[in-house]
This record gives sequence, structure tokens and C-alpha cells, in this order.
Amino acid sequence: MRQSIRSLCRRPAVLVLLLFELLVVLGALWAAAKPAVTYTFTPDQWEVIAQASSIEYDADGRRGVTEMTDGEPILQTPAMSLPAGHYRVTLDYRYEPGRTEEEIERRSSVYFTAEEEMSVSGERAWVNVQAQQDTVVLNVDYASDTIRLVADNDGGIFTIGNVEIRQDMAYAWACVLGWFVVFALVDLALVLLVPGSPKALRDADLRGCLWLLGAVTVLTCVPLLMNSGGAQGADWRFHLSRIEGIAQALREGQFPVRVCSQAKDGYGYAPSLFYGELFLYFPAVLRLLGMSVQGAYRTYAIAVQALTAGISFFSFRQMFRHNKNALVGSILYMLAPYHIYNIYWRTAVGEYTALAFLPLIPAALSLLYAQQKPDRHTARVACAELVVSFGALVQTHIISLELTTLSTAVFCLYHFRRTFTKRILEVWVTAAGLVVLLNLWFLVPFLTLMLGGGYNNMYGGESFAGGLSVQKNGLWLSELLSWRADHNSIGVVLVAGLVAFVWCWLTQGPAMPQRERKIGAWAAVLGTLACWMCTNTFPWGILGSLPVVGRLLLAIQFPWRYFSLATLLLVLVSVCAVSALRRGRYAQPVAVLLLSASLLGVAIFYHSYLPTVDTSYLGDRAQMIYTDYKISNMAWYYDSLYLPDGAVETRDGFTCETAVTTVEIASVERRGNTTVLSCSEVNGELGYAELSLLYYPGYTIVDGEGEVFRTANGMVGVTVPAGFSGEISVAFREPKRWLAADLVSLVTLLGLLGYGVRSIRRKKSV
Repeated sequence: MRQSIRSLCRRPAVLVLLLFELLVVLGALWAAAKPAVTYTFTPDQWEVIAQASSIEYDADGRRGVTEMTDGEPILQTPAMSLPAGHYRVTLDYRYEPGRTEEEIERRSSVYFTAEEEMSVSGERAWVNVQAQQDTVVLNVDYASDTIRLVADNDGGIFTIGNVEIRQDMAYAWACVLGWFVVFALVDLALVLLVPGSPKALRDADLRGCLWLLGAVTVLTCVPLLMNSGGAQGADWRFHLSRIEGIAQALREGQFPVRVCSQAKDGYGYAPSLFYGELFLYFPAVLRLLGMSVQGAYRTYAIAVQALTAGISFFSFRQMFRHNKNALVGSILYMLAPYHIYNIYWRTAVGEYTALAFLPLIPAALSLLYAQQKPDRHTARVACAELVVSFGALVQTHIISLELTTLSTAVFCLYHFRRTFTKRILEVWVTAAGLVVLLNLWFLVPFLTLMLGGGYNNMYGGESFAGGLSVQKNGLWLSELLSWRADHNSIGVVLVAGLVAFVWCWLTQGPAMPQRERKIGAWAAVLGTLACWMCTNTFPWGILGSLPVVGRLLLAIQFPWRYFSLATLLLVLVSVCAVSALRRGRYAQPVAVLLLSASLLGVAIFYHSYLPTVDTSYLGDRAQMIYTDYKISNMAWYYDSLYLPDGAVETRDGFTCETAVTTVEIASVERRGNTTVLSCSEVNGELGYAELSLLYYPGYTIVDGEGEVFRTANGMVGVTVPAGFSGEISVAFREPKRWLAADLVSLVTLLGLLGYGVRSIRRKKSV
């Protein structure tokens, strides 16, 4: 082994690569080891750049606009010499925003400028309206001696006191770690895939397929590699809010994260109780290390695309036992219109993450329901694949879990004779049990809220309650085949693959390989049905009238969500066609045509998408308040699906229509993640107080007297004993049954890890 490594390191190309990696790592270490660059400016040091506004000092000595006026840049600091990196800018200010004609609060901000283009990222950090001091994060891409901090008054009163600009060295050290990880992965890939490497994979065909798969993965991630690319879709604000909320909750010591205390302008919001967020802990940790929330999101998206490529190739290779067939399937899957649509047009994080794991399910079914009954080892492999895939769906996208479970149940019931044999039934029972136990920490709170009622906004409330409401959101049949600008279609390529399979089935007849015929037939029938269910011709109105089942089926919100299943199934059909054609001379031209058309479709999408990518990106901050100019308050944004009943949301908070408070309130303070109420009950009877916290199970009194309850306004209320005067502290604490579920999941995970370690040791000892 050592001799092989020494021989490899003597090669000129390897030496050049290692030298380059060493220089990059040493550069990162040098930047991280230097003292943090710090600048401090007082109000009188700011330079006036306002053209129309009058710049004065306020009563507290701050400098800026002291009367309501229109917006413009008003102040800038002297030039600073800043190296590349992240900078925390701490501001002392007074801010009273004006309003637009649409009655939306204006947003004043600070940002870096420089004489050299591209030195700074160009993001703007909006200051917190509700605070008089704030810390925001700004970035420098390339070192410059001409960088200035500019204060922009969007409209209103905006005066600034002292400001400190300090380099974030935690992020610098995180960059060192990041480079180590990246280079380790690159070197490992090269050792395994470069011909002539002593550890290269022996299968040259497999190496070539993996190189091409890597290239397609990079192609899929092209917009993510651009500044601001990939963070512009319909739901990107929601998902960046989730990442920021998880990071903030972890910073506060909450694990697992249940309630994001900063969300909804400090009212607290709990998407984690309704929506699996385990995979988002990865970008949240990157955020804690100092990476911008946009950078953390893009890193996550790139990692998911690499995971999608790896899992799909593994799954198709297991099913068809052919490297090139697996490569064709993986490329078609990666470049499928609905997959690209979810990544860039919708930014549907949960759905495109779920797509990464879906191929494992047909791979497991191909082992369990093959012509030859599975042996013990095969059954264990299939069980592991089912646990990973269904467990990941629980933690990424409940709707995808529902769709996949229904289609898998149809398949298993059709093959009930095989399903109810001892070995296969054991696999299903074991897999289902492990999925439940491993995810019990999420399922118990989720089912508590779903079955207990009180959160009827789920899935859009009444707007999606009827089948016709779902049906009208379906696509026209003609839209299934079109290369739409947004790519929300099944696309011509996969339909062509379906046609190719039908042609093989008709011309080859019984001579068609049994595996391709069976997999292809099932995938063709279910895939065609899934496509039909995406359209407005499917009778969703009739299904919606069915008791229980109708409500379950209508939970998808939009019928085109069935494209996730249709995409996987029609990719399987296409691979079956290519595999069957290998018996003749048509496999290669058909595969080339399908892949070329897929590349053309992605090129058409990028042609319309990339010009919309902004060359700058919006600022992130410790509290992540504002992200979209005059449109969205990031801490506010999220959505309204998981609000408690009775909560009436407005642009600037919540309207409490029902009077609840009967005590005299002296003050309400936030101390970390605890809300402290100072009040007095003067009527000599049981009193009530309503707090500005959205109600979720788990809020409890940690200090003081009384009990927590849900108010008619969907807020946290506390009872105040008669004659009480003092403080009552309320904080979120997990109920005991939730803690028990956490423990069960942890013990199950440790048990599986222990079982895996023992199995590996046994194999080595044999």
C-alpha cells in the first residue's frame, strides 16, 4: 500500500495537484491565523453623501436623517483595507421607517462598496426595525483598500451612532476545514477513477460511466455555482428562513429544533413539528460556522444533487446489472424536467431531496419480487434500502411519502402471494418498524398536532378542501409534452422512452427479457396513470367526495406533484427500452437520442433562467430579518400553513380579535428563549394574560405561578392566580412523551450502528 502511494506521488500531474492543494490550504490557514481586522467609527467620522436629505445629529448624538424624507444613500465611512472574508457589522441606530404607497414599511440598509468591481459581493443588509442595535453580516470577495460601508435611508428617520466592523474568524477557520474536506473528496475520486492509479476501479466501463455522471452532476448544478443562482425560486425565502431558524434555535441550545423563536417577527413558528427538517441541519451547521445562509443553501443543494446522482446510479445498476443502462437512467433522472423545475423554479427543497431517495424503492422491490425468491442476504439488503428510502421521505417531504406509499401498496397488494410469504413479509414488517422507531422523535409531535386538531391551515385550509379546487390546478394534456419555460412537465424525452418501450414490447413479444418486461410494464402503467393524475382531466372532483380517502388524496395541494412518481417511473420505462434493445443494434442510437434531447431541454431551460439570476445576492444576518427589498421580512416570511387556529396574520404582526388579558401588565421581556411577563392581578379572581407567542404544545411556565393555555387568538395565554404580583417566565420545553420518543429513536439508531459494526467484524474474521 505504502509503495503504491509513493509511486503515485512521484507522477508529475499528481505532484502539481498536491502542490496546488497545499498552497490553497496554506493560504486559508494564513488567513485564519491572522488577527481579526477591526474598524470602529463614531458618528462624526461618517462622510455625508446625501444629495437631497438634510443630515443632522439627533438628541442621542447619532447622525443621519432626523425627519421623515425620501430615500437615498446618506452616509459612508472612510475607506478601509479589508481582506476577503465575512464581516460582522454592529450598528447603533435609530430607525423609524416610512411607508410606500402600498402601505408597506420601507427598509433601510447598509452595504459595502469598493472602487474595484467584484471586490465586494453587493449584498444589502436591512436593519431591524424593532431594535436600536443590530449586527449584520457583509462579505468581501477580494481584498481591497477602497472598501466603504454605506448607509442607505430607504425613506424615514435613520440616524447612526457608533459602528464596529469586525472580521469573522470563525468563518475563516471553517473555510480551512472546508478546503480539507473538498480536497479529500476530490483526491479520493481521482484515486478511484483515474486510469493507472494503484487503487483505480478495475472495471474501466464503470470508471467511464462515473466520469460522465460526475459531469452531468456539475451540469445540473451550474446555476448553483453562480452568485445568487438557485436561490430565486418560488419557495426560496421559506427554505432559507427554515435554515436560519434551525441555526438560531441550535444557537439557543434547542435540540431537536421544534420552534423557531425568531420566526414571524418574534411570535415563534414551528414548521419543524409538521415538516421533516433533519437534512436541513447540515446547512444550518454551516450557517453556525459563519457561512452565509445563501451559501449554506447552495452547498446543501449541490450535495443533494451529488447524492441524487449516486443513489440513482446505484439503484439502476442494481436493477439492470449494467453500467451503461444505469448511466442512461441516472442522466435522464437528473435532467428530467420536473427535477430541474423543483430545484430552480420552485426551489422545492423537500421535494427535490425526496427525489434523491426515490430510486431506492424500485431497487428494493426488484430484489424482493424478482423471478428468483430472495435469500437471507438479499432480503437484508432490500430491507436496508427500504428503511433508508422511506425514512428519508419522512424527513424530507410528507406528500412524497404519501404518494410513494400508496403506489408501493398497490404493487404489493397486486403481488399479494409473494408479499405474504414469510421472508418478504418479515422484510416489510421489519422495515416499517425501523422507519417508525428511527423517526419516532418526529412522528410523535407530528401526529399529536395533526390528530389533536387546532391547526387546520395545513395544506391550504379550505382552499384545497374540495376535489375541484385540486383539479383546476392540473395541467392541460398538451402541457405534458411541451418544453415549458418553467419545466413543469413530464417532457418529450420520457414520453419518447415510453413509446420506445411499447415498441419493444410489441415487436419482441415473449422474447423480451423477463426483467425488462415486468419492470417496464409496471412502470409504464403506473407512470401513465401518474401523468394523467397531473392533469385537469383526472376526476379529482369525484375523488374529493369520498370519505376519509378523498381527504387523504387531496392533501397533495397540486396534482402535478405526481410528476415526482411519473418521472421516476418513466425513467425506468426508458431504461427498460434501452436494455431490451441491446439484443439488437438500436440501443446505442436510442440512448444517444434520449440523452441528447435531455441536454437540449436543460439548455433551453438555462437559456431562459440564467438571465434572471442577479449578479449580487441579498444580505444575511444573525437575526435574518429582511431579505427581499420592500417585499419580504425574512423572519416574518415563512408561510401560514402551520398557524394555530384563531391566529389572524397581518403584514406587521397578528390581530388579536378576542380580548383575553384581564391583568395589569407592567412589562413583557425576551430573555434568550424565555418570555418574562411582569404583571399584577388586582380584581381578586383568576386572571389571564396573552403573550405575543403563537401557541404550540410545549410552552410551559418555567418560573412563577399559573398554567399555559391556548387563547382564542391562537396565542400562548397564562392563567394568573388571584392577587398575584410578580414575574411569570414562559419558555418552550418538550413534553415528556416527546422526550421519550427522542430516546427511543436514539436507542434504535445506536442499536443499528452496533449491529452494523458487528456484521463488518464478522465478515473480516471469516
